[in-house]
Amino acid sequence: MAQSIPISAGTLDPTFAKGGVLTLPTAEFTGYYTKAILPLAENKLLIAMQLRRATAAIGLGKVNEDGSIDMEFGGAGTGLVEFSLQGADLDVYQLCGLSDGGWLVISQFSSIDHSGACVLRYLQDGRLNTLFGEGGVRLLPYRNEPTGGEMANGPAISTGGARSSGNNGVAVVVQPDGKIVLPSWVETGPGPSQGQWAVFRLNPDGSTDDTFNGNGFVVIELPGIPRDPTSVRNVVIQADGKVLVSGEYVQNTPASRGVYVLRLDAAGRLDSSFNGGVGVVTVPDANFTYANAMALRESDGAIVVAGDIWREQRRHGLMFVLTSGGFFDFSFNSGQPLFSRLVPQGHDWHRCVWQADGSILVAGTTGRGVVEAGASALTARLRADGSLDPTFGGGGFVLFDEDGQHETVEDMALMPDGRIVVGGFAWLDHPGSPMIGGSWIIRYLA
Repeated sequence: MAQSIPISAGTLDPTFAKGGVLTLPTAEFTGYYTKAILPLAENKLLIAMQLRRATAAIGLGKVNEDGSIDMEFGGAGTGLVEFSLQGADLDVYQLCGLSDGGWLVISQFSSIDHSGACVLRYLQDGRLNTLFGEGGVRLLPYRNEPTGGEMANGPAISTGGARSSGNNGVAVVVQPDGKIVLPSWVETGPGPSQGQWAVFRLNPDGSTDDTFNGNGFVVIELPGIPRDPTSVRNVVIQADGKVLVSGEYVQNTPASRGVYVLRLDAAGRLDSSFNGGVGVVTVPDANFTYANAMALRESDGAIVVAGDIWREQRRHGLMFVLTSGGFFDFSFNSGQPLFSRLVPQGHDWHRCVWQADGSILVAGTTGRGVVEAGASALTARLRADGSLDPTFGGGGFVLFDEDGQHETVEDMALMPDGRIVVGGFAWLDHPGSPMIGGSWIIRYLA
């Protein structure tokens, strides 16, 4: 009698698509590549896809619980909602769910003249919410506008080159009152380096919220010894409305770089009470270090930051946990940052999320950060103390590595029932540089 395959946490969900794996392009979505994933009601997924053509466009689709395409989405019978911007390329990198059942699509636009952030607000049925911005669209150029205009948002996000996605993109968050908080860039002079990182807040209708620091944005400056933020990578909102900000910094000392976490109050002012009056938490190191993701634990507000650090010619996963007040959590890895190298070729952590039981799920890409042999998708589950959970995948982590291609992780999300969805690109070897051969979405049992 044939033996049954064990079904346990970290196993590909056999009820999803083909053995737990959905590959794109499909017959319905030709030429599209998955960039972001958002779980919806009825265990459906909203996926944001990139379409490469004369000017790159965004495609939105819904995936049913069984992995099939929801052909009724959008009302045109194609299962696809498409958005393009005349004369500009679009590079989508995040989906944000809204309390009304709709969602935000966050992307970058770029043209010959300028580039910037493009924020789209959609209704639940896939139509643009025309009450937001201009016809559902809010553009924020990466430059100062004439008097009375809006300031710039964010860094350019590279769409070229065969690199893993671990250090691309920034996080945007929607507050319970519908206001939108997003990392931003403010120019202070004519040169490309004449600027500072900032955090902006928009009203639910897309207009700038001038109650935030008096002008709608706050420039991020680290308190204490001189340090220059080189990014604002993540923002999250605490239960009391305070804004946590994380990213990387550099300074002119032997430990010349590192990652930081600071806190703004609900009005956009630096909260000096964070970390016992220090105002900021830093993890310094002489090596290249990145804070790619940040998440809050609902039960007590604990903060997990995940990223990577370059050591011994390889990337190592970086993770640390703070209490809601900004102190290192001694229940996690004895209050120390955790450096992981789960596979010989090294890896990063690109996404992180808390599970209801206090476990931490992380997903990233193996290898050196470029697409090459050894690049594959890595998903792990850690206990609250930082140790690998051996019940997940039989040893704490699992690899998704299909023959003939190299996988890089773009996004990870939890379904309402706890199942784990990871998505990314599939790269094929090509003379000169690997090329995108498609994308994939996998679902693991929890």
